[in-house]
Amino acid sequence: MFARAFHAVEKVLEILAGTGLFIMMMLTFIDVVGRYGFHHSIFGTAEYVEILMVVTIFSGIAFISAGNEHITVNIFEAWVQRRIPNLQRWAVLAVTVGVYVLITYELFASAFSAMQSGRLTPVLALPQWILPMTAAVLSVFGLVLLLGAILHTRGHLGRMSPDRAAAETMTGVE
Repeated sequence: MFARAFHAVEKVLEILAGTGLFIMMMLTFIDVVGRYGFHHSIFGTAEYVEILMVVTIFSGIAFISAGNEHITVNIFEAWVQRRIPNLQRWAVLAVTVGVYVLITYELFASAFSAMQSGRLTPVLALPQWILPMTAAVLSVFGLVLLLGAILHTRGHLGRMSPDRAAAETMTGVE
């Protein structure tokens, strides 16, 4: 049950991140062609790209963190895993969750501050709280996804990803 819900939310976030990136790419391409080819750019492109960037980044962080698929540097990992493997894994997870909670808190604080100020964006005159609130809500999804993955896998996050499991089966790596 959990795995099915996890993968459904993960897939929605993947599609959201990919769609945001694709629209951002097309909008920028069309804006550049319009600006240099026809001397007319799309009104508000920078703000649209800013909104799409928030959606792309915070959707991506959510499923990347829960699947433990982010970039890592393993300088001392072999040494640490021989001596204190469980401590190292749980310390990394604790720091990750702690930072995620802090980021989410700060995003909500920023959104509520912008909401109280009533400020608008300079070009499109949208409420400025939209960006941090979007990031905060996506961060909540990511945090719930991460915590659920930690609990479900008992701290072995890479085991949730069906893509990773298929790759490990093909290569014989665990």
